[in-house]
Amino acid sequence: MKTRYLMCVMAVLSGFCLPRSAQAGQFFFPVGLSYSYGSQQLSDKLTDYYRNDGFDVDQTSVPIGLSLNPFYEWDNGLGVGLSVGPTAFLTVDEDVYAGSTHTETSQFSYVVPVGGFVRYTLFRDKKVSPYIRVGVKYPFAGGDNLESANAGPFGVVGVDLWRNQKVGMSVEVGYDASQVRVKYTSGGSTQSDKVTFGGFTATLSVLF
Repeated sequence: MKTRYLMCVMAVLSGFCLPRSAQAGQFFFPVGLSYSYGSQQLSDKLTDYYRNDGFDVDQTSVPIGLSLNPFYEWDNGLGVGLSVGPTAFLTVDEDVYAGSTHTETSQFSYVVPVGGFVRYTLFRDKKVSPYIRVGVKYPFAGGDNLESANAGPFGVVGVDLWRNQKVGMSVEVGYDASQVRVKYTSGGSTQSDKVTFGGFTATLSVLF
């Protein structure tokens, strides 16, 4: 059902992007690293659960993940693409001491947001080309402490640099309203809460 939903979104977006007359286009493949404020919020929420349960928490969080945003762009500046990321991977090591007994367990969780978008680029033949893109993402999340919650819209403003060279760059900022659910089990009961992921994002990409 989730995959079918994303396919329908992509089909609709593609329909809006098709120009009235046939035009040549070009395929681009940005690969980048994204800062995600929502990723930090996710880690903080899980840390709160553990601390409320009496654990000492030594938190180290790097809210940076991989982003892929390949797209096809027509000569009129309109484009359509697929968005993956920013990804997040979370590992929690639990050390429990009961007298002379020491138990260590490890819990792993992940988030991989996937969606589709349309974009529009200005000054396509220049060294500096501003653009906007909007779309919908669904965060595929799982593991011991995370699960998928709600799809959400996202919007980005950015600029491509040297896009007509073999290798260029792009810089962008945006907001992603999709959500994941953070969960924590203690004493036979489970606590959970929704967190916006990724929230405010900033991405630096290499443009192929």
